[in-house]
Amino acid sequence: MLMIGHRGAMGCAPENTLLSIHKAIELGADWVEVDVHLLDEKLIVIHDATLDRTTNGQGKLADYTFDEMRNLDAGLGEKIPTLQEVINATAGVVGLNIELKGKGTGKALVSLLEKTPDSQRENMLVSSFLMDELSAVFCLDKRVRIGVLASDNINDSIAWAGKLKAFSIHVSLQNVTLEWVERAHHQGLKLYVYTVNELADIKRMKQMGVDGVFSNYPRQIYSSM
Repeated sequence: MLMIGHRGAMGCAPENTLLSIHKAIELGADWVEVDVHLLDEKLIVIHDATLDRTTNGQGKLADYTFDEMRNLDAGLGEKIPTLQEVINATAGVVGLNIELKGKGTGKALVSLLEKTPDSQRENMLVSSFLMDELSAVFCLDKRVRIGVLASDNINDSIAWAGKLKAFSIHVSLQNVTLEWVERAHHQGLKLYVYTVNELADIKRMKQMGVDGVFSNYPRQIYSSM
């Protein structure tokens, strides 16, 4: 069962920062997951479309220039990183799950990956709730591994996974059932579960046969293995 650090290791360091990613690596994560938005034609690593929760900025991300965004404090003096910086930090060290959060991120990601060596692309996975963005990725570059972030409806999610020739389905802890796991595996899909922080839940996921869990505390996963 893969240990996937959620937004790096957001329970231990400011989420979606290089510090958080390095912390996840230190704690033994196999993969890290980050979120990306598009700003001034650059992919930047942040979860929300607003700045108030995770930075000392206020209001909408879209109202800032790239340079203004880079001057913000994302916690403990950390800057909001670019996706390229995250790729550089994880290449050859851990796998990277990139979640697309906004319009245009799919096309921008494919453009970025065109400049990324194949050796770095091998351990990447692109996921989203936004099927239009995943469809753009699939149409532009069929080599990219795709993860469908699942809705409450297993049939819809399995159908989208088939259309996109997805590698995996990502299910919330609240929705996952043994049926989900078996259906995914029957379709040749990996099934990953988010966000799993309690040891009892981590052990239950392992017993259920899920392929990986996202956690804010990668050490928790490690200690339960």
